[in-house]
Amino acid sequence: MTNPARTSGRRDVLVYLFQRGAADGLNTVVPFADPHYASLRPRIAVSPPGSEDGAIDLDGFFGLHPAASAALPLFQAGRLAWLPASGIPHQSRSHFEAQDRSERGITDSDQASSGWLARHLQATATAQDSPLRAVSISGSVPTSLTGADDPLAIQELSSFGLGAAGGSTYQDTLALLYAPSRPFAEVAGSALTAIDLLAEADPAQFAPNPGARYPDSELGGKLLQAAQLIKADLGVEVLCLDVGGWDHHENLPNFLPAALTDLCEGLAAFDTDLGAAMEGVTVIVQTEFGRRAAENGARGTDHGTAGLLWVLGGSVMGGRIVGAWPGLAPDQLAAGEDLAITVDTRDVLAEFLVRRRGHRDALADVFPGHAPGPEPGLFRMTGG
Repeated sequence: MTNPARTSGRRDVLVYLFQRGAADGLNTVVPFADPHYASLRPRIAVSPPGSEDGAIDLDGFFGLHPAASAALPLFQAGRLAWLPASGIPHQSRSHFEAQDRSERGITDSDQASSGWLARHLQATATAQDSPLRAVSISGSVPTSLTGADDPLAIQELSSFGLGAAGGSTYQDTLALLYAPSRPFAEVAGSALTAIDLLAEADPAQFAPNPGARYPDSELGGKLLQAAQLIKADLGVEVLCLDVGGWDHHENLPNFLPAALTDLCEGLAAFDTDLGAAMEGVTVIVQTEFGRRAAENGARGTDHGTAGLLWVLGGSVMGGRIVGAWPGLAPDQLAAGEDLAITVDTRDVLAEFLVRRRGHRDALADVFPGHAPGPEPGLFRMTGG
């Protein structure tokens, strides 16, 4: 029996990539035409287009950091959109607390104990779901999947399910748990099935398509494995990845370029690798909060409010900057020091779930109590 929360047809695979550390959006998608940008960041501002090492003009107001140039063709092709004043208004400046609330999709810690993706997966589960439905390509299950049924955390596809040399294998341990009288039989059985499916499909056999050059980095490896899992067609619906190194309190101009190049080259390779299959894949890149509008004394930026959201995919109506720009004048800043949020990230996530995942009741199921703003208009409706 079909879950009434779902619609028919194939649903997008979501790649949910979390930038841990609070990425500086103002020096990524640069509001060079805002008259207050350069004065707030006299030593670290990205120069306007036309200057040496200047931003790449996107629309006459915003420019792209030159280190992110690998993402420009995706934007120009209409497959990538940026939301420079987005976030969840959780009012926290603590990394740990803000990541927790962002991944739960809440503003207050007592609103929900599960992750937003877990709530979506629970509400749309069917008896036919794959044991590889939700996969974290890391060593642990992220908060966004907390409460989901049997999510898998896979560090490396090639070694998943293998035990230490000379010892019993992971499968042997699970087989003992799988005995019907054992309390974790169902979980163990699901993991064993996933191991068998991966072994049979051998996702590593799927070499990158010509032209796809993943960076030789931790993130590049994760994105390559995400593409391999999607190509293997094993019923994967959600892939969670994360990338650290975005907490730039000092020397932002020295450290941000390398992080941006790694991210953008990875996303470009992923898009090229999947090719036409990107019509059924959406990538959402989120961070826990943005940075303060003004630079600090160490040529860095401190914890702020609104951040930069990235949305990439064949279904994305991109090639544009989405959301109202709040401005950087003193009377426009949140609490007098931060870029203000004009697009609630939950509105973007809910629109994705409705339009591309067929979850008609996403707001009620996934973000209960949230009063949505205007629909962002980022996604085409799935043709299911």
